[in-house]
Amino acid sequence: MISPFHGVPSPFELPSNIVYFHDWRYVNPGSYAWRGLDGQKPPLFTTDPLPPLRYEYHDMPLGIRLRAIPAVKTEPVITPDMNNEIALFGGNLIHEQGLYRLWYETWAVEEFEHGGDFNLLKYAESDDGETWRFPELGVYERDGSKANNVVFGRTCSPVHGYHGGCAFRDPSAPPEERYKLFHLGRPTKEDMEAYRQTRPDEIDAFKQTYAIFGGVSPDGYHWTHIPEPLVIQTSDTHNVCEYDPVLKRYVAYCRSWLFHRRTIGRTATDDFRRFPLPEELFWPSPSMPPQDTWYANAKTSMPDAPDYHVMFPKQWRMTDDSFCFHLATSPDNVVWNFVPGGAVCLPGDPGAWDGGVVAPGVGMVNLPGRRIGILFAGCSIPHKHPRRPPVGALGWATWRKGRLVALDAKPEGAFSLWPLKFTGRSVRLNFKTPLSGFVKVEAADEKGAALPGHTFDDCDWLVGDHLDQIVTWKGQSDIGHADGAPVLLRFRLRNTELYSVEFK
Repeated sequence: MISPFHGVPSPFELPSNIVYFHDWRYVNPGSYAWRGLDGQKPPLFTTDPLPPLRYEYHDMPLGIRLRAIPAVKTEPVITPDMNNEIALFGGNLIHEQGLYRLWYETWAVEEFEHGGDFNLLKYAESDDGETWRFPELGVYERDGSKANNVVFGRTCSPVHGYHGGCAFRDPSAPPEERYKLFHLGRPTKEDMEAYRQTRPDEIDAFKQTYAIFGGVSPDGYHWTHIPEPLVIQTSDTHNVCEYDPVLKRYVAYCRSWLFHRRTIGRTATDDFRRFPLPEELFWPSPSMPPQDTWYANAKTSMPDAPDYHVMFPKQWRMTDDSFCFHLATSPDNVVWNFVPGGAVCLPGDPGAWDGGVVAPGVGMVNLPGRRIGILFAGCSIPHKHPRRPPVGALGWATWRKGRLVALDAKPEGAFSLWPLKFTGRSVRLNFKTPLSGFVKVEAADEKGAALPGHTFDDCDWLVGDHLDQIVTWKGQSDIGHADGAPVLLRFRLRNTELYSVEFK
């Protein structure tokens, strides 16, 4: 699929009025030229003798790199004793109308012999992310009672089951289908025969005993199962789906297979009832140990900035049978890259509640205390180690607000942004320096000429640890540009970690 930003020139308009340094999308690579001693540029091809030449560049980024910031883990906030089930798996989280809403998966006691094919989807909610309620919703009958928080399981999908699912809000759908479910299930022989008649080229070659199924709901509680497979694909892991309003498509990330190794695959469609087979997105690279593999993806986006796509690929380290997870980012929900810096979340110490594996959940949210975070599932024993229930708990992997990736300049660096269009008259920085460091900013017009009174020399000293520091030039915060006109910002940095540039 071609990126929606393919070939789009600057100036760029900021969808969320903020620049996070998750990638180089808004960093100007600079200009260059070979010039003669008189400053003139000779033609690229000539039959004339060449004069002495020197290589010059302007606004080229120097001395900077990107680095993923490790998460800070909390103690569990949801534990097996709160659920009375065999196992507790990671879920997906939505923060809407001031409420944290969590759909999470459990392995029910009564389904133990079915190997996890008929798991339950449960619902919990919280006002602060710490204290959770498990409301008796009265929608799913279990053991002769509806006094529980189950919203999907065998009663809703008695034939196909439920495992490795994702519930998400679809802003493009009619009210009766505002929420959607994307999960693994077992197709019947009749399902397979009907599917082959119409879609013979869209069948997973690895196994044909599983498929991706779907569901729809007006509220996230009352679900209607879609009985036809969305795609015949074996993905016994945490599958993630969402509606992308820029692409105007449903984009899903799931497990795929290449040379009998697990991969993270991507698939997209404009019809939720029919997905093509996924294409491999991440396969174990030559830089990884040959026995390791990618296990799940945990795709999400930055809170309040949906144009910053984020993924936490989970790595299975088979030498010690443990999980950890890394950070990948995308500017468009199509092209992805890993952020340097290694794993952002590792298992805890041996014997700790998360000492065996850590598995990321879906849904990054703002948290109290000026933090952002995702829920993750932890287990005290390794992935394939024999175990007795109950197992699994959910805790937070957190970062200070906006500080998922740092643009490092050590000891010194400089760069400029492409000309940008935004709303607002001031610049605010999320950054950290020691007392010996600094940040300086110059504001220029689209052609690169500094705006009057907004040069580096005019910029007031920026130093310290700030999440939202206003940039001033001789005490004035107004950028000095005409409303709606593009602005080019230049930066000089010393011993700095710069996380974001926001306009207000």
